[in-house]
Amino acid sequence: MRYLRGEIVLFITAMIWGFAFAFQSSGADYVGAFTFNAFRFLLGAISLLPVMRFNRSGLDMRKCLKSGVILGSMIFMGSTLQQIALIDTPSGKAGFISSLYMIFTPILGYIIFKTHTDKKVVLALILGVCGMYLINGASFEFELSDILLVISSLFFALHIIFVDKFAKDVNSVALSLIQYVTAGIIALVLSLIFESGDIMKIAPAIPAVLYTGILSTGVAYTLQIVGQKKTEPAIASLILSLESVVSVFGGFILLGETLSLVEIFGCILMFIGVLIAQRRNDGQRPKRVKRDLEQDR
Repeated sequence: MRYLRGEIVLFITAMIWGFAFAFQSSGADYVGAFTFNAFRFLLGAISLLPVMRFNRSGLDMRKCLKSGVILGSMIFMGSTLQQIALIDTPSGKAGFISSLYMIFTPILGYIIFKTHTDKKVVLALILGVCGMYLINGASFEFELSDILLVISSLFFALHIIFVDKFAKDVNSVALSLIQYVTAGIIALVLSLIFESGDIMKIAPAIPAVLYTGILSTGVAYTLQIVGQKKTEPAIASLILSLESVVSVFGGFILLGETLSLVEIFGCILMFIGVLIAQRRNDGQRPKRVKRDLEQDR
């Protein structure tokens, strides 16, 4: 049951993140990336303060502080590059390019922690590249925004990997709170330096800030940490990849965006690629999850 609960929590996270692309795209029309993310992450931190008051189990503030600063720096980089890219990229397309973190997660996991991967990742990479080729109008002339989204997906992959490393034995809410404060402070400092005029223009972006700050940040990133405690990174990244599908529906429903048939086929290839990248050869769950299931019995 714990394994299943972890997957359900991650599925809810993917749903929230998927619709967030439309709100982020809307926010990009009014304020710069640093300003938007400063309000977003600091609001996410504030939204967790009432929860933090009643959730102090397993609280080790020193350990949470070290881990939270590292995770916060990663989501700041990923979110900022993504927000900049959304100025020139439809939210649905951005969601699918961002989903490349599903492929990067097993690769970086192997490079950093020698986490096992297999040859299927090569096929997944080929499909991912072909998908991006079609999404970009069957052209290798990638826009700068597309490149920024690919780089942001690398940071999100690192975030998933290190959440698995840090979140096992710390208070989830405290860890989330510290990572939001870290990302928010970095964004606030840079916004005052480079986008000081945008702070006074935040009013039209308030709906986007509220959704991304409270739901996408305060709720969803915390749910990610909770869900990953019982789910290995590869499986977690696969479930979270569903945000790419939801982003298309969100762009269509909220912004009236559409994709051509060629772009849709490219999205399908990318999604098949991320599915193949996460497919397990042995069909078995990791040892850590097996132990959790035995405890439930």
